Parts: sequence; structure tokens; C-alpha cells
Amino acid sequence: MEDVDACDLSGIRYAVNATLHDNEASFAFDEKCKEQGVTVIHAVNLGKAAFLAVEKPKGYPFSEVVKKGSDDFRCSLGKYISQYGMFWQMPVPWVDEAIRHYSEASFPQLGIGVYIAAGYCANILANLTEGKEVRYFPKFYLSPLLEEI
Repeated sequence: MEDVDACDLSGIRYAVNATLHDNEASFAFDEKCKEQGVTVIHAVNLGKAAFLAVEKPKGYPFSEVVKKGSDDFRCSLGKYISQYGMFWQMPVPWVDEAIRHYSEASFPQLGIGVYIAAGYCANILANLTEGKEVRYFPKFYLSPLLEEI
């Protein structure tokens, strides 16, 4: 984490955290961005889908998806998506199925999710730089391949 502590982000307005979110360094990077006023886009590969969240420097922290001592990050994220969908009466059945199926092995890492996430990142970055509206966390972007949400 020394590399993160020494990180100078002056002049940077936006960053993409496309790590696996499986260790402290990932969230330490987010904290460093928050301290230096950098907006962070979180891009997560969910196998056949992509999840993206945009975190404002003074906004709700994305790290709240995973509590200390909780499930694997992707399963915690899947539960967050499922609960969000249920709250807004927009269930996401494929996420619930994935949670059941992958609760011990995590979501599969497929190239499909990477391509979807990359496309969304480019779109979100363009919207941010052009001053267009984006969804900020706890709202998010979720895009599965060939699935209705």
C-alpha cells in the first residue's frame, strides 16, 4: 500500500478502478482519490455482465458494498444489486441465480463482461468530461449480455 500512499493525483479529475476489489489496496486507492478530489469509476466484470458505479469524492463510498469479514466481493456486490432491484421493484433474477450458483466460487471471469465494462467506462468518461449527467453511487449501471433488467 506504500505505492498508493505515495500516489500524487494532482491534475487528475477521473480514475477507473478496474481491480478485482479483493484486497485492501483497491479500496486504499479509492480513499486516496477521495482525499485528492478525484471521481472514481468502478468497473466490475460479472462474467456475462458488467457493473459500473461512479463514486463522487464526497459521495457515498463504494466500499460500503463489502463489509469487513463479509462474502467474496462479487457475491457481496451481487447481493447489493439484488437488494437494490427488489427495493425498486425491479428484480434481477439472473443475479440471484448467479449468487446461488457462485456463492462459493465467485462469478466467472469472462471476456464478455470486460468488453461491456470498457464500453460503459468510455461512455461515462465522455459524459463526465462533457458535463453531462451520470448516475452516482449508490445508483449504478448494470448491463448483462442478452438479458432484460
